[in-house]
Order: sequence, then structure tokens, then C-alpha cells
Amino acid sequence: MTEFKPEDPNSPLKNPDYQHTLILLGEQQLFAVHMTQYHTEWHKYQAIFKISLPDSIYRQYLALRAKNPKDTFVICNAKDNEKAQPGEIREFTVPDLGSGMVTRFTANIFQGLRPFTPETAAADPHFFPWSKKYAKAAIGEFEVSVDRVVYYSPFDHLKVLPSYATYLLFGDSKSGETHMTNLQTARIATKLLEPQVFGPDYDHIMSLKQRPEWLQYDAMLEAGIPVTTPNIRLTDPDSGTATIPAAQPFAEGEEIEVMYRGIRPLRSVIAGPSYLFCTAVANSPDFFAEPAADSGIHTKLPRVTPVCDFSVMPEHYWA
Repeated sequence: MTEFKPEDPNSPLKNPDYQHTLILLGEQQLFAVHMTQYHTEWHKYQAIFKISLPDSIYRQYLALRAKNPKDTFVICNAKDNEKAQPGEIREFTVPDLGSGMVTRFTANIFQGLRPFTPETAAADPHFFPWSKKYAKAAIGEFEVSVDRVVYYSPFDHLKVLPSYATYLLFGDSKSGETHMTNLQTARIATKLLEPQVFGPDYDHIMSLKQRPEWLQYDAMLEAGIPVTTPNIRLTDPDSGTATIPAAQPFAEGEEIEVMYRGIRPLRSVIAGPSYLFCTAVANSPDFFAEPAADSGIHTKLPRVTPVCDFSVMPEHYWA
């Protein structure tokens, strides 16, 4: 684990070792996609990793996935405890993975998300929905190997929302398994002297039914390419108001028109299952708050209903 020496407890660079949620994609080849949070420095990263599991764990995962093909499976690094072995890596930072300084860690696999209320999260200053306090692992504990970084982007809050949604299309050239996740901006929505509010945007992680026939180059699929979806407009052309989707934008089996690098010609991909659609933590909590009557803050921000569309965790995994 990388050594961390904080200069100032209030510094925006403070990024301690912690637990992280990664959405599992694929069967013949596994990918782990980091679930973003704009309001917490520790999670302000969009990242995708190609990973592998021990053979016995991999077989258990495939069996669970076969029985529950539409469910969301997440992999979370285990919490530090007294049982950790010398040299074992449990908690870490996302930059540890992005830099390649951490290439293996102890983790658990969870099936879905246990329902909870905002009050539950607010009452627990260290709320983590997949902690032992709230959930039991479907498979754990085991060591994950990070084979390589597919995509790594620390958010820059001055980036602006594009006119149309842009996705990173990536996958495995040997199996042909292909996936997409929208490229997020995490823009700052408030002015200099106002409390910082980040958004609007959304976190969407999905698979495709098959590798697109028009993407013939294996290296481009492995590295990932940007595609724009012209039917998902993110800003109103007249007012400039954000118009992010309020729910999963694609139905399974739907043909989606995309443009490579945002330019014509139109090409198509076929939507597979969506495993995460979330606005609830991909934006600042204050983004959803109604402004005070005497405050000008947020008055020009769009109203977005917070959602986090996960499959529901089976009750026998509830702690």
C-alpha cells in the first residue's frame, strides 16, 4: 500500500485508504468499473480495470451469474482488520489502482444492493452499504488480480456537460464481450462564493448483446473508444439547461445509434442488460435539495429526482 502523509486534514488532496465499489462485468473476461461519487474526494474517479479471480472463486461467480443474469454484482475491497496477513492489501485509494502501484487486493463479491433509506445513511457517518453491518458477501474473502487499467480519469470540475451523452465502449477481443459506460464530467454547478455543488450527471454501466460488427480492430475494443449517443441530449439547445436522463435510457435488446468520436456516420450497437443507473451519488447530495426561500443558490439548477437503480439484494444476504 502506498504511504500517505496528510499535509492538512482539510486539504482537497486528502485521499486515505478506504473501501470502494466496483461493478462486475463480463463472464469469459471480467471487468470492474468504479462507482463514482462527486461529493467525496475518495471516489471522484471514473475508472475501469481488467481483473481476474482465483479459479474456485471465478467458478462460484459464474454459477451465481448464470442463475441471476440480470442482477448487479459488485466487488468491494475488504475492510482493514486484525486478521490481515503481512503483505495483504485490503483498503487502498483509487489512484493506487490507476497508477499500477496496487495490482492485487482482498475483496468480497455482493449480489445487488440492500434497500435502505436516506435516514439510514445520514445516521451513520461511515455508511457503506456493503459493510458487514448491513450485508453478507455472496462470495468472499479472496484475492483479486488487476491485470491492467482500461480507463482512468480523475474528475476535473471545470469540464462542461456535452450536448449529447458520450459513452466509452470497451471489451474483450477474444470472447467478444462488449460493454459501455457513460463518460462523466462532474462539473461544478455553483458559483465561486457558494457552497460547492457538483452535477448534474449520471452513472450508467451496461453490457451489449454482442461486439459491434463495425469495430474490427481488437486493440481499439481492448483500449476503449468514445461513442456519442445522439438520442440522449444532455443540454437543451435553447436554454442550455441540463436534461440528463432520469432513468435507464436503453431497454435490453434496443438498437442504439452511436457516432464514433461524435462524428457521422451513424452506427448501431445492441443494448444488453444495464447493471447500474445512478444519479443519487453521482451528484452532490445538496444538488437535490430545495433552496431556502431567501437564497439564490440552486435556483438555476434543474430539478432531478435522485435514483440508484441496482438489483435488490436477496434477503438472505442482509445482515
